[in-house]
Amino acid sequence: CLPKTAWPPTSQSWMLDLPTSNQQARDEWLALLKRYPERVPLLDLSHKIRDALLTYGICPGGSTNSAMTYSVGQNGGEQKLPWFDCYNWAENAVTSQVTPTAEQNRHIEKLGAKLSETLIFLLFMNKALTFEGIGQAWLSYKPQGKPSEKIIQATDAVIRQLGIRHSHIYSPYFRAGNEETLPKFAQDYVNNINLEPKEVVQQLIESEVCIPNESYKLALQPNKLYLVPPPRHSGYCCPQCSAFFLHPAGGYCSECSDPPIKLESCQNTQDFDYYTYLSEKSGEAFRMNAEELTGQTDRDDRDKRQRWFQDIFINNEIPRVQGIDLLSVTTTMEAGVDIGALMAVMMANMPPRRFNYQQRVGRAGRRSAGVALAVTFCRGRSHDDFYFQRPESITGDSPPPPYVDMRSEPIFKRVFIKEVLRRAFIESDIQLDNAADNVHGEFGAVAKWQDYESAITTWLEEPENEPAIKQILKTLRFQSSITTSDAKMIGYLRYDLVPEIREIVNDESYTQDALSERLANAGLLPMFGFPTRERSLYTRWPTSGNHWPPKHGVISRNLDLALSQFAPGSQTVKDKAVHTACGVVDLYHLGSQVKTGSGFVPPLPQSNSQSLGLCSNCQAVVYPHTPLEQTLSQELPVDNCPVCKQKALRCLDAREPKGFFTDLKPEDYDGQFEWQPYSTRPSLGIAECQDYEHIGNANIAAWNDQIIAVNDNGGVGGFDFEKYSQSKPGAYAVKVGKDDIRTHRVALLSRRKTDILLVNVKNWPQGVFADPTTVEGRAAWYSFAFWLRIAAGALLDIDALELQTGFRSLSGESQPVGEAFLSDQLENGAGYCQFLAQPEEFQKLMEQANPSNQNSIAQKWLAEHGNNCDTSCNLCLRDYQSLAYHGLLDWRLALDMAHLLMSDSAVINLHSSWKNLDARISVTLQRLGYNSPITFGTLTGYVHTNSMRHIIQIVRHPLWQDEHPEWLEAERIAKAQYPDYEVQAANPFIILRRPGDYV
Repeated sequence: CLPKTAWPPTSQSWMLDLPTSNQQARDEWLALLKRYPERVPLLDLSHKIRDALLTYGICPGGSTNSAMTYSVGQNGGEQKLPWFDCYNWAENAVTSQVTPTAEQNRHIEKLGAKLSETLIFLLFMNKALTFEGIGQAWLSYKPQGKPSEKIIQATDAVIRQLGIRHSHIYSPYFRAGNEETLPKFAQDYVNNINLEPKEVVQQLIESEVCIPNESYKLALQPNKLYLVPPPRHSGYCCPQCSAFFLHPAGGYCSECSDPPIKLESCQNTQDFDYYTYLSEKSGEAFRMNAEELTGQTDRDDRDKRQRWFQDIFINNEIPRVQGIDLLSVTTTMEAGVDIGALMAVMMANMPPRRFNYQQRVGRAGRRSAGVALAVTFCRGRSHDDFYFQRPESITGDSPPPPYVDMRSEPIFKRVFIKEVLRRAFIESDIQLDNAADNVHGEFGAVAKWQDYESAITTWLEEPENEPAIKQILKTLRFQSSITTSDAKMIGYLRYDLVPEIREIVNDESYTQDALSERLANAGLLPMFGFPTRERSLYTRWPTSGNHWPPKHGVISRNLDLALSQFAPGSQTVKDKAVHTACGVVDLYHLGSQVKTGSGFVPPLPQSNSQSLGLCSNCQAVVYPHTPLEQTLSQELPVDNCPVCKQKALRCLDAREPKGFFTDLKPEDYDGQFEWQPYSTRPSLGIAECQDYEHIGNANIAAWNDQIIAVNDNGGVGGFDFEKYSQSKPGAYAVKVGKDDIRTHRVALLSRRKTDILLVNVKNWPQGVFADPTTVEGRAAWYSFAFWLRIAAGALLDIDALELQTGFRSLSGESQPVGEAFLSDQLENGAGYCQFLAQPEEFQKLMEQANPSNQNSIAQKWLAEHGNNCDTSCNLCLRDYQSLAYHGLLDWRLALDMAHLLMSDSAVINLHSSWKNLDARISVTLQRLGYNSPITFGTLTGYVHTNSMRHIIQIVRHPLWQDEHPEWLEAERIAKAQYPDYEVQAANPFIILRRPGDYV
């Protein structure tokens, strides 16, 4: 809606343009203005809107990045300044600076051009929604000479045609041309109303409304147009395309030329009433200044934006410009941030859990606010759809109670080591050079450890320090269940601790420069605070190392997320700009200077001693793999997989990135951007564990190992990196050209060490097997793995999101076998997996699959849930974190796998939890052309009705193999009864998901 200060215009707005040299022309122009007494130059209207926007403190050029800032300086010393520096805000009427700089003048002109561009876009938004089409006004020009009324109408209609197609000088596709002719669509229209196209061209060119354009022959100059409001909301309609005109347009629709359609008179419509209400009765104009406040917002801007949102201004800040009316935030605002008396919360998707929803909507309505609004927009995905249908679940489900494990010796040991090292550094009088605060401890740099090692060793071995160490042990043991003796812990400190630290320091696979941070990532110290495996994306090159890390131009993500969000070609939106990542680099400061180092570990072009193999057949992850020779951009090498023995192991040169940078060319955010989440699921290597315990029919083990994720660029094998520039040694960017410069194809790798619980099947019943090389086999392992996570959350009274889950493929006696795993979400482990690996606890965990136990997961699922859920839903296996696996998850497969692990005599068939699917499977197959069900032994089959297709589909359990006794008997009976028919196994897992496979 236009501000009331811009409409209606004053009588002087058009008098300025009256010709004065020719009295006859002046009289003719005055006669035309009498016909349209409120005719307004679009340029004048643009100026009025600009002044109104400035009065409200709104940037007249819009909210894009290029409008909100302008550049000063060059040759590496470029500085971004805010747009409002171009104006003087001392008075209510905003004016430009008294002595504006050349950069400010250029930016003011740029803002004016952007405003004109926006205005012409809104007037001709699309074919169905033009300013004329909603009965508000139409665009016209200053007639030249003495044109007839019909020529004026035709010219106005051609202006409309060009505007709808966005053919104007502000269009990004505008290219100046030489040909002064009408485009074909305009020529067809002009011919339909029996006029010469050259007459319309003459009006457009001589009035300077159009100039030649390459694409549509002519392009509009918006600043030469006039807006003509109608005296009433009536006009002419096209009966074919429903286009609405406020003038006769020569009698024919300008959009329907083949065949030409005559316009019909029409009166006021309901649509006009709505837009009339918006323009005349919707109230006074108000501002809506929005800013981003997320984890990626520059540090200097975070506090300011919180203050401005609460109307707190200091120093020379300008409230009407910098005041914020709406904050665009992420989950960082769920808790712990005071944002004042918030009146409304809008969420762009459904939160993961009920407590997430409560934290977010609870931000509104505080501080005695009388009314508060919470709106959630649901996206078209299974998680959002589930809660959209069941709002009571997202608002009323009970939250999991907090859980603290006081029995975990690894956690106890890490805290103990940290406190001992803290005392040792202080009492050894070690001076740390320029030591920065670190949540893991102030133990200096990794490179300086050799200078401290002797002093730390001496302190640990001195007998007089033993009482202090024992006191630390006594304090940490308070109300815990740790029983390790003092002598054993002191012996570990004296003989094992320093060698372990030395080994970690010399391990090049760790990239952290601070000793405490590296020890925490290696599992020797506790991982305090927020994750420190962060990687930075630099959107500009830092010019000074005095304040490190940089306060501006940097976005940080955990490495597992950075593999996708910061990978070359991926885009990140920050503060109204889109940044495109292009390479890797390690930036660090040396005094006041910023230095660059290798962006990879190990660095290029050094060969990789720990490459990685991914099997496309059995999903096995081989890490480390046999070292590869450095390859050029070529087809990915493929080896034989050590698990499935197939030639399907893609060999990757996978390296861990230390940091990322963009192409340094941010673009305005227009609502769309490319984000390519190519990284794989968290995986385990194929290294076998030798310490399995046998519980029921399950082999279980708990160990500490690396969770691996890799971004291989969608199966290509990595990204082709080349040296970025001589001035930035160690920086590598993706190759753009096709020259002969040597490139290195590298996949991006993430490794995270934590506690892991492994579970596999000891003995498979005859004819039953979950083959990891098949879809249903992988579905069974994934379903069981996610069931295991849910059961662990129920047993430990923790949120299931505290755990990660998955499965891996291992080499079996004759074929690959699967193995599910749980891993602690917390770095280095929280002790959950170690606890669950205890035999008595694992037995309690598996009892959740026993339907005879009251309140077990199986008992709940097999009750009413079994009749309502065919595959999986948010009441069983699905949640926000498992979105990528929703198509595979099946709660029946999960329970069957759990029953197999409980006992090797478990019966796996379709007569237990699958029986309520008989009717749905029968209906589905009969709709696909099969007859009514027929019994073959213990199984049910369906004969195809088409005499040309001699097929019998016999439905069997998804995990049954061809050697299952019941299947063999059913197959024998079917072949005896139908000797000319082919007997096939029908999989209910596939029938429910892809019934078209059985057509």
